[in-house]
Order: sequence, then structure tokens, then C-alpha cells
Amino acid sequence: MVKTIKRLLSYVKADKMIFSISVGLLILASGLELISPLIAKRMIDSVMTPAFDTGNLPVLLLIQLLSLYLLLNIVGSLFRYLSILKLRKMANQIVKRMRDQLFGHLQQLPIAYFDKLPAGKIVARITNDTEVLRSSFYVSVISNLLSNLIQIIGVYIAIFLLDARLGAALLLLLPLLILWQHFYTRKASKYNLAMREYISQISGQLNEFVQGVAVIQAFQKEQQLLQEFRQTVTKWFNVGKKALLLDAGAAWGLGTFLRNGTILLVVTTLASFFLNGQLAISAGLLYAFIDYINRLFDPIEGMVQTVAGVQQSLAAGTRIFALADEKIESQETKNIQIEKGAVAFQDVSFGYTSDQTVLHHIDFAAEPGETVALVGHTGSGKSSILNLLFRFYEPSNGAILIDDQNISDYSRQSLRHFMAIVMQDPYLFSGTIASNINMGDKNISDDMVLSALKQVGAEYLVQRYPEGIYHPVVEKGQAFSSGERQLISFARALVFNPKILILDEATSHVDTQTEVIIQKAMEVLQKGRTTFIIAHRLSTIKEADEILVLEDGRIVERGSHQRLLEKAGIYYQMYQMQAAQLSA
Repeated sequence: MVKTIKRLLSYVKADKMIFSISVGLLILASGLELISPLIAKRMIDSVMTPAFDTGNLPVLLLIQLLSLYLLLNIVGSLFRYLSILKLRKMANQIVKRMRDQLFGHLQQLPIAYFDKLPAGKIVARITNDTEVLRSSFYVSVISNLLSNLIQIIGVYIAIFLLDARLGAALLLLLPLLILWQHFYTRKASKYNLAMREYISQISGQLNEFVQGVAVIQAFQKEQQLLQEFRQTVTKWFNVGKKALLLDAGAAWGLGTFLRNGTILLVVTTLASFFLNGQLAISAGLLYAFIDYINRLFDPIEGMVQTVAGVQQSLAAGTRIFALADEKIESQETKNIQIEKGAVAFQDVSFGYTSDQTVLHHIDFAAEPGETVALVGHTGSGKSSILNLLFRFYEPSNGAILIDDQNISDYSRQSLRHFMAIVMQDPYLFSGTIASNINMGDKNISDDMVLSALKQVGAEYLVQRYPEGIYHPVVEKGQAFSSGERQLISFARALVFNPKILILDEATSHVDTQTEVIIQKAMEVLQKGRTTFIIAHRLSTIKEADEILVLEDGRIVERGSHQRLLEKAGIYYQMYQMQAAQLSA
């Protein structure tokens, strides 16, 4: 807990000037407000009481004191407003930096991290949890704690100046306050942690529903998902109800009891001092004491209630720092230069987990400009090979060389600069057709975008819309067919003119006519490029220079299409099976 608080407070260093000014304004505001009871005391003792005895009201003095009283409160309120305004500005700046850092950190995390954590939970940490820190910790907690502490210290000083004995006696409230906060903190902590976890689960369920709504509706699983969502929300609601009861009892009920009890004890003590001749008490002095006690308990109750915000902030901060502390990928500084595009896998083994190996001793070489096809049943290791080539993952053993350079020695960014990939399930971003092809690269002109679309046979998409390449694209490109999304994705890969082209089952989601268009484009595009193809449709890889047949993470056959057919092995069986299905 202490470590989390220190890390949260460390973000204030960058805005220490704003923070210092805010603290100064708070001190001034509290000081001015604490003078008010003394002005009221003088009005009662020097104006109202004499006027009651003599019947002569000193109007000028009354107006002066009232004006001073109002002026102190107005200026104090203004200072407090400016302080809170600056603290809110600081909070916004801190959370902006925090979100920027988290997003930058997220981009450096390995793909394996995203395999184990749902997208909704990641989004919740960067949006919901940082918002909790902004509104609860950097605004409410810091400003309230500072204001309350300053006011408590100021009230004690004022009471000591009025009567040192009473001030010393009221110090006994401090141990009681500590016990009170300890009890509340222990109970509130588990409730707030649980509520943050349930909020994260709710975000994850909502994200899954939005992403998979078509599948959910197709299989009529709306009620099942609704029931699961209700269960999570109900758990969140029940924990929140317990937290609310704790607030009502510990923060409000006990606070009111202590306030009234303290006022009763103070009045009784003052009365005994007066009766014993130990204190010349006046109506104004009695008013000042009661006013200061009320001003003492307001910040005390505020500090206890602020504990809930502290607990929420600690829960959010713990989750945020868990993300921030995730180990990033190795950041090699050397940039690789790829001139030819020769690729070699040398005794490469790999597993997504330490106890399960999915690739065993993979050895092959692709000469510059060659096309290598990877075939095999689902789970045979085809995609894993390309994941390693792109350095989405690192091999457990062996080495991967490009132009005789071990890719593990060079930065991923420089490696991927010379590569392009077309995924099995292409993803289109919100924007336009052009932005989905050039990916924001200002060096890629509109003419280059149009040329890439033309080469893949997708220029009809531009002609179909009046905006041309600036036709809007919604998230995931839902307005386009799967074949059209694939063509746009293919143009995206081509426009970057890669040395190495990877097609991860790029034709699996297109119809036969579109497949023919892509095949024609590929015949031209593969010249001078080393190309890797994963294909379920074996008819699309007949012209490959080498076909690698994988089974259980091992290369069991290799050779050209014709040679593998002559061998009459696994590839031959797969080809015959597909031919039979097509002719049926």
C-alpha cells in the first residue's frame, strides 16, 4: 500500500509548482476562514451584549465587523476555489501523462501478454482506473486531505490560544481518530478492491459482447450472456451495498455521535470552569468554542470519508502499476538492413508455454525471391513459424537468419520495415480506405495507394464510391465483404514494397473469382520478393518453389508441388482429398 501511494505521489513532481501554489492557497483559505469565529466572538461580546445591556447599538462597529466577516469568507472561498481549480488541472495533466505512458508501454509488450489477458480488462485499466485516480486521488483525496489537515491544525492552534487546557484535552481525539480510520480502512479496503475487480469483469464482458455480437445472435445466446452479465453486476451491487452501509455507519453515524458528545463535554467543562471562577466565559467565547469544534469535526469526518477514495485509488493504482511493470520486449538498438531477403531457420524449436513445444527442430532455407508454402492440418505449426519470423515471439532454441543476420540481434521495428503480412482475418481500422492502406505513412502518396489497389484488382472499390480512396471505413470494416477487406489488406501489404511478403491464409476468406484476381497480382508481386504462404487451398500454391508439409510441429515433407505428388505421401493425400471435394 505504501509503495503504491509513493508511486502515485511521484507523478506530482512534474507539477510541483502548481501543487505548491495550491497548498499555499489552501493554507491562506483555511487561515482566513478560521479568523471568522473570532470576528463573530467580538461582534457578540463587543456589540450585541453591550447593546442588550445599554440599549445603544454601535452601528458603525457592527457594520465594520460584518464587512470584515464577509470579506474574510469571500476571499477564503476564492482562494479555496483557485486551489481546487489548480489541483484539478494538475490531476488532468498527471492522468494524461499516465495514459500516454501506459499506451506507449502497451505497444512494447510481447504478443504473449495479450494472449493471456482479455482486451476489455486492458481497456479498463487505461480508461476506468486512470479516471478513478484522476477524480478520486489527485483531486478529492489530495485536496481533501490537505485541506482537512490544514484546518485541523488551524483549529487546534485557535483553541489553544483561547484556552490551552481545553486544547490539550481535545488532543485526546487524535488517538480516537486513528482507531476510527484503522477500522474503516480495514473494512473498506476489501470492498473497494472487489468492486474494482467486478468493474473490470463487466468491461471485459461488454467488450466480448460487442466484438462477438454476430455470433451471439446467430446462436441465440443473448439470454445466456445476459444472465452472466447480470450475475457479475449483482456481485458488484452487493459489494457496493456493503460498502455503503459501512460508510453510513462508520463515516456518518459515528461522526455525528462524536461531534455531539464532544460539544456536550466542552460546554460542561467550560461551565465548570466558569462556576469555579477559573474562566471568565462570555457568550462570544462560548460561540467561538462551539464553532471551532464544529470546524474540527468537519475535516475529521471528511478525512474518514476520504479513506474510501484512498482505497479505490489504491486498487486502481495497483492494477495500473501491474500493467506498467509488465516486462517489455527486448529493445535492441541495432537496425537490420535487408538487401536480398534470404531466410533461414536453423534448428528452431518453440513453445507458447514452457511446458509445451509446438515446433520441433525446424530447418529450411528460402533463397531471395523464392516462394515457400507451408501446409498442414490445423495446429501443425504453420502460423507459429511465421510468428517467429515476424518476431511476435522468440524461439526457444535455434536461430532465424535473414541475409545471414540473426534477427534476434536487431530491433523488431527495423526488421518489420522490410516485411509485410496479410492476415487470415484482415483487420480494418476506423478511417478511410486510404488510411487503412498507407497506415498514416506520409511517404505513401495517393497515387501509390491507387496503384496498389489496381495491382490487386480492387480499383472497383474506389470507382464505387464518390469519395474514392477517402471513403469512410467503420471499425473492422463491417461495411465491406470479407473478400473486399482482404483485398484492402493485400493492397496495404503491397504499398510498403516489402522484401519479405507473408500471406497467412490470405485467400481463405475470398470467393473463387476474387482468388483468381489475387493470384494474378501475386504472380507479378512475388518477383524479387521472398514470399511465405500459408494456404489451405493447395491449388493456390502449385507454383511455389518449395512446399513444407508440417505435422505436429515438424517438417515431414518438402519439395515442389509435382515432386510431392510423385512422392504420394501426406501432401498427395491432402491434395486428392481437396480435389475430390471440389469435384463433388
